[in-house]
Amino acid sequence: MARAGAAVAEWLSGRLPALASAGHQPVLLLAGPGNNGGDAYVAARELHRRGLRVDVWQLGSPSTDDARWAHAEALAAGVPVAPVPAIWPQRLAYAWIVDGLFGIGLTRPLEGTAAALVERVVDAQAQGTPVLAIDIPSGLAAATGVVNGPVIRADVTMAMLGASPGLFTATGRDVAGEVLVATLGTDEMLAAARSGPPDGTVITTSAPAAFLAQLPQRHHATHKGSYGSLAVLGGHEGMVGAPLLCARAGLMTGAGRVYVGFVAHDAPAWDPQHPELMLRHAENLDLTTMQAVSVGPGLGTSAASAACLSRALALDDTPLVIDADALNLLATEPALAERVRRRNGPTVLTPHPLEAARLAGSDVTRIQSDRLASARALAQHFGATIVLKGSGTVIDDGTRAWINTTGNAGLATAGTGDVLTGAIGALLAQGMPATQAALAAVWLHGRAAERCVDAGAGPAGLTASELLPAMRAELADWLNEAARAGRCVHALRTTSGSSP
Repeated sequence: MARAGAAVAEWLSGRLPALASAGHQPVLLLAGPGNNGGDAYVAARELHRRGLRVDVWQLGSPSTDDARWAHAEALAAGVPVAPVPAIWPQRLAYAWIVDGLFGIGLTRPLEGTAAALVERVVDAQAQGTPVLAIDIPSGLAAATGVVNGPVIRADVTMAMLGASPGLFTATGRDVAGEVLVATLGTDEMLAAARSGPPDGTVITTSAPAAFLAQLPQRHHATHKGSYGSLAVLGGHEGMVGAPLLCARAGLMTGAGRVYVGFVAHDAPAWDPQHPELMLRHAENLDLTTMQAVSVGPGLGTSAASAACLSRALALDDTPLVIDADALNLLATEPALAERVRRRNGPTVLTPHPLEAARLAGSDVTRIQSDRLASARALAQHFGATIVLKGSGTVIDDGTRAWINTTGNAGLATAGTGDVLTGAIGALLAQGMPATQAALAAVWLHGRAAERCVDAGAGPAGLTASELLPAMRAELADWLNEAARAGRCVHALRTTSGSSP
């Protein structure tokens, strides 16, 4: 607690405006009854010792030994501590507000005085006062990212030792702001814990380190066959654009050859934007020659659609990505779902919350109430890698889970899921393991959206097609990074045995 409070004070003191640094504008710290409040008391004491003005509003008497110690230390240092006032003082009176009300142990909606106080903080923030949350914004469920009542919308959240999953998924990404992690001097211990074998409870945020070593490198002495053939199956009448988007994404993420198999009989014969694509009727594609198959974009749920999915499932060993209407068919036809469970080859399922609810025989509310548990249950049920899309996409292979931290609201538009499915398929066709292909594609997909928004395209109005060149550029950056890392290792190995 002493280290946590000191970390808050150290970070905050370097970001205060001039009036606060000169002692003319106070920092308001909100202290709850538990250890989160104890952190706030310590932070207040440290800021006070630095000559900064602080006010501490106490939601209730300290309820733990550590919090009582921190409270006594703050009082002994001369920190002004008072109960939460009935009337909020003049707006914009505070340089920062520090949320130390409730930590990661809160499991119920805020009510009464706490709820009213949170609403006041939200109002003050709307008037320009920034908010720093300790560990987690009060009102946010730490494990799930769910909000069931009033909640602090922080500008910055400083997590202690490690960040809670709820900061990165569901509503958490909207209310946590910038997430910082204070390791409190335990860096070596945390590194050792992260490097140990997964035990089924490990949850990490995705990062290139999770897939960089498996990215398929490009070499001079290769040809298009070296990078795999991807088949995209889908495109019922009126929905032929979905598999085209999927296939174009496959091209942009490196597949050597990409075929499109349409269910619709009046589908286009060629793609004028990407004539490199080879378009066929689905029945005329020889799937046995493919290194990966993506099935589902625009597939529909007709008898012909089910037959198309059945042909894909007949490829027992071929890496398979199942998306969109193919998932809906699995939910309604148990025999098809059983065939997925019995597959030998790598399988990736990419449901959005409604599709996940159908697969689980549940509803969206239940899926979203615990996205991590929902993804794990589906992964274990189907024996597949699950990509549960949404804010903070969850990737789960049945034994380990990752939460993706890239992306933005620009992805909330038609076709972006088709693009993701094509990217996963392309990486599978190039030989990446299923989980690493999913991690890489989700990361690149999100980063593409960030690149587009940074360039002024969106988030409102961003289209799925605009993601494609941005994904290619992001992939190129990481392939170059992986190549540089490989060259460095090779150079070290070459010189390590040489004479001085």
